[in-house]
Amino acid sequence: MDGRFAWFGTWVEQHVLLTLTVVSTPDPRRLLSAFGPTAFDRGSLSLAEAHDIDEPTVRLGTSQGWTYAVEHASTTGADPDVLRHLTVDGSLAVALCFTATISTVHVARNGEHLTGFEPSFPDDPRWGTTPHAFDVEIEAAGFRHVGYQPPGGPAASFLDLVTGVALVPAMLEDPLPCGSLPGPRRPSSGSPSATAPLIPGTLLPERPSDSGPAAGT
Repeated sequence: MDGRFAWFGTWVEQHVLLTLTVVSTPDPRRLLSAFGPTAFDRGSLSLAEAHDIDEPTVRLGTSQGWTYAVEHASTTGADPDVLRHLTVDGSLAVALCFTATISTVHVARNGEHLTGFEPSFPDDPRWGTTPHAFDVEIEAAGFRHVGYQPPGGPAASFLDLVTGVALVPAMLEDPLPCGSLPGPRRPSSGSPSATAPLIPGTLLPERPSDSGPAAGT
């Protein structure tokens, strides 16, 4: 693992709810529309201010020529269907998702979900059309370190190896344009979050009225 990202392991354990999606598109509004909102209706909010809102939101920024999304109370970016749609124009996307029960890393490109894995168990299970396409980066990032280590550091290192985006705290915490996410949606069957007892696509408790048909059905 690159020592520059050791801080992210502690950060993730202190901020349980995080989905970070980094995409090789320079247009934040295109990324916003892929998540569902049509405008940054919440203005500019810091991470702490977004956490004070009792609904899922997404905050968007740019770094090193890439656009990224930081979700609060939401795992939309970790849905393979969303990543396929997001990259159909030829873009590359990497999503890091950390919750109290489920953590995943995903890579998509050219409208194809290439690989997905759990950072604490990077070899099994794997998802995607080419699940072993990034074995070199997985090894170099330090996911296979012997003994326990917080998964955040290797995940940030993996992000840097695949995209060249070096994660820093300001990208997550500083004020960014913020939009309210739409209502609940069903994740694709390729994502382990499909089994979580939550509103699919969010980290909010599921209620009977939240049940509905899967997206695309």
